[in-house]
Amino acid sequence: MKSAISMRELQKMSAGAIQALPHAMPIKNGTATVGILLPIHQASPEYMRKVIADIRADAEKYTPEENAAIDRLLAERGAE
Repeated sequence: MKSAISMRELQKMSAGAIQALPHAMPIKNGTATVGILLPIHQASPEYMRKVIADIRADAEKYTPEENAAIDRLLAERGAE
């Protein structure tokens, strides 16, 4: 299996070929890594429910300082 995709190969790839990638792939221009191609796979509703439940359970454990740090990070990125 390939470990990277060249810029030239990327130009020729179809949406189906990208979605068939098993994981994220570096995009190379010569020897330089210029980006990453991340195929989006649809997750099952059961898996997404588990992920959301895990996030909520962990979020309840945050300290006020951690919540403030998260708020600052989001504000710096324009999120509300």
